[in-house]
Amino acid sequence: MVNSVVNPFRPATLSEALEIRRKTGALPFAGGTDLMVRYRAKNGLPPTMEGPLMFVDSLSELRTVRFSGVSLDIGASVPLAVVADDPGERTAYAASGIPADAAALAAIPELLRAASADLGAPALRQRATMAGNVANASPAGDTVAALYALDAAVVLTSTDGERIVPINKFITGPGKTILKADELITAIRIPGPLPVWGYWRKVGTRRANALTKVSAASSVRVEAGRITGFALAFGAVGPIVVRSPDAEALLIGKSAADLEGSGAAELVRAVADAAAPGITPIDDQRSTARYRKTVALNLIGEVISSLASHLKENNT
Repeated sequence: MVNSVVNPFRPATLSEALEIRRKTGALPFAGGTDLMVRYRAKNGLPPTMEGPLMFVDSLSELRTVRFSGVSLDIGASVPLAVVADDPGERTAYAASGIPADAAALAAIPELLRAASADLGAPALRQRATMAGNVANASPAGDTVAALYALDAAVVLTSTDGERIVPINKFITGPGKTILKADELITAIRIPGPLPVWGYWRKVGTRRANALTKVSAASSVRVEAGRITGFALAFGAVGPIVVRSPDAEALLIGKSAADLEGSGAAELVRAVADAAAPGITPIDDQRSTARYRKTVALNLIGEVISSLASHLKENNT
């Protein structure tokens, strides 16, 4: 471990950053909110990080939000306050001289806005980035659970080109990813069609700066009054974010009427039974495994009830 905070690299363009990354393997630093915790030192000493450090927060190529109609790309250095639709941060974003695409910002799914808004305090959100949350690869990462529910992918770029990896393939375990030493995360991509409804719930001790005990994220696509796509992801209940294809399949083809009345309780039990084997939390300083699993399974009922209300209110 070396003190790489002294004389870090400060590339002016993405091309320059990729060349530095290829030659030195320099550690990318955008918001730094996860890195400063991971590499913190005691007794007031500066943090010590592995190898050289490279600041990428000011690279214009990484501070854009683009919506093609087919997919939504959120740049790796876009602050979470922008994703969360914080008016003050949007003003700062516009003042930076970087074009803000109003249509692209409006296309950010409500699920992702809610998860971003729940991450820490306002000052932290103005620095933190979604790409940093993904690279940190914590199963308790708030935006990570939301991105799993949105079937997001990670855009990885090197001097050799670009590759796009589904987030559930990119993250391999707690703090572990398949990011290569010469690659940078340049964007998070959310594929279309974008969901018509989303659910987000974070369970913690308090709102500001709370570490997640359990989180649940869900997204839905609907056609002709029937559910055509349903995703349900849980954070902090396993070594990676948990999804259950068997549980999700039980909602496909259902209408608002199927989610109400006596049949709803049976459906909730079936979904919970299907999801339960994959929910394998641990005991730690924040909570117990028993509490986490109980809460996660109970949230399934809330997800389905909320979805039923949405479908009924919107006649979909």
